[in-house]
Amino acid sequence: MTDRAALSRLLRGLPSPAAQRVRSVWAFARSHLSRIDRRSGDSYAQHGREVALTLREADADPSLLCVALLHDAFLDPSGPDYLLQSPLTPTERKLAEQMHALRRLHLDENTRDLDAFLHAFSQDERLLILRMAHRLNDVRNLQRFKPALRRRIAFETLHIYTAIAGRIGMHAWRTEMEDICFALLHPRIARSLERKYSSYRVIDDVCLNQTSAFLRRVLSKGHIPMKISFRKKGIYSTYRKMVLKRRSFEELTDRLAVRIVVPRIEDCYRTLGVVHRFMHPIPGKLKDYIGAPKENGYQSIHTVVYPLPGVTEQPMEIQIRTQEMHDLCEHGPASHGNYKHFLYSLDTGSARVHLLTNLEALRSEARSPLQFEKVLRHYFRADHLAVFDGDNNLFHLKSPATALDLVCLAFSKRLHHLSGLRINGRRRPFGAPLRDGDTVEPSFARRRTVAAAWLPSCRHRLTKRKIREALQESRT
Repeated sequence: MTDRAALSRLLRGLPSPAAQRVRSVWAFARSHLSRIDRRSGDSYAQHGREVALTLREADADPSLLCVALLHDAFLDPSGPDYLLQSPLTPTERKLAEQMHALRRLHLDENTRDLDAFLHAFSQDERLLILRMAHRLNDVRNLQRFKPALRRRIAFETLHIYTAIAGRIGMHAWRTEMEDICFALLHPRIARSLERKYSSYRVIDDVCLNQTSAFLRRVLSKGHIPMKISFRKKGIYSTYRKMVLKRRSFEELTDRLAVRIVVPRIEDCYRTLGVVHRFMHPIPGKLKDYIGAPKENGYQSIHTVVYPLPGVTEQPMEIQIRTQEMHDLCEHGPASHGNYKHFLYSLDTGSARVHLLTNLEALRSEARSPLQFEKVLRHYFRADHLAVFDGDNNLFHLKSPATALDLVCLAFSKRLHHLSGLRINGRRRPFGAPLRDGDTVEPSFARRRTVAAAWLPSCRHRLTKRKIREALQESRT
């Protein structure tokens, strides 16, 4: 992309005073950072432009665009002086400095970095959208990095950053990062799924196009204004659901989806009535996330139907939402400038499970700081299991592990009342061994049930210690 085209994309839609300010920062960055080269050979002026353009996909805040353009200034010995001369305000200069300080964080290797990560965002919520844009730009350009660093970035992104992106509702960025990193880390599985999608491409395209055309006709007759688009499920999301639900590719009911965007909330429910009247809804597949939004703010109506007789028997998900909801679905609160929602999302209990619990468990298992450091460096190797709870939260446990190990890790505060559990929907004993992709759903009683007989069902020292602590509390 030429400089002129890049600047035009960056300024598109901005009010004139804001556009003029971003233009001046662009010129300043080109003047002062073009001579500083990255290891890849690109200049830091070019890198700043890339991060700013990525940020612009989700956010039109001119202040953040200016920070993104100049955040690499600190890599030059004269960087602080440059920023003092730049058009940035004092607040923006501080934000650029904080953004620069986060660039060396490796969230899956150092728990102190996790603390710094969360602390930084508690100081200024806007840092999170800047950091996510920076990471997405790195992922899009992984070929620039050496192989070892490339894999480390992909590991960290797939297991940490995508969870954060999903948590704060940035689903478009999450899907893109997942698919790129998954293809790099697991190329054989990714290629196999890509071949599957390729073999179904013709019938999938016919199904999506015919269904979209049909819906346009029947909704127009009902005088419901709408915009219709469609999507195919991402490669990583497809793989994860196949593992999680233990289903074949052909059995997935949301692999294809048609999105209907309407002006008002009442139009969403009118549209749902039309869809169910003219198509064949599958019982039990209706989810109303408008009446009961997800914790990250996601709102939409989902229903699964058999779309058109004679076209295909492939079930299809229909998603119905307003334009405001759609913007929130794609890029989260950043699309509305509501950065404080980021901090709220990250500070709730289940989010902290994603970020902290797995590493805290590994820390407890280590006998010395040296051993802990070694464990961290191999955190995502094959000797760790990826398992889920009933809410699709992901946990990593050192293999071998049992269902009780997972319960002690994920539900420690309710451990006293554990009464039973299911693995992949089937009732199993506490000591049942776990495999990659298992889903563990515990049930709890009102009375205290913890017993010393549970100890042999644990394989980890940490979980045995938690049971002993629970027993001690029960005696007092």
